Amino acid sequence: MIRMPKWLLMVLALTLLVALASPLLADEAKGKIKEDVGKLRGDKKTEISGKADQIQGKVKEGIGDLKNEVAEEKERTETPR
Repeated sequence: MIRMPKWLLMVLALTLLVALASPLLADEAKGKIKEDVGKLRGDKKTEISGKADQIQGKVKEGIGDLKNEVAEEKERTETPR
């Protein structure tokens, strides 16, 4: 069994809470947890998978932001009938 320091458990718990609070951040939070666990265990595959999940989360967030901007711009430029 792997023993983790209390501070790491707290970081992982807080990361999980943030993920549950905001679905957009879920991939990033999940990725951070996987990355930290991979580092702790010395498992490069899990660590890299965690980094990929974080990137995926950032891309999804960026796409969501872009969709919101496009919708706002469309709403602003539509002429009233």
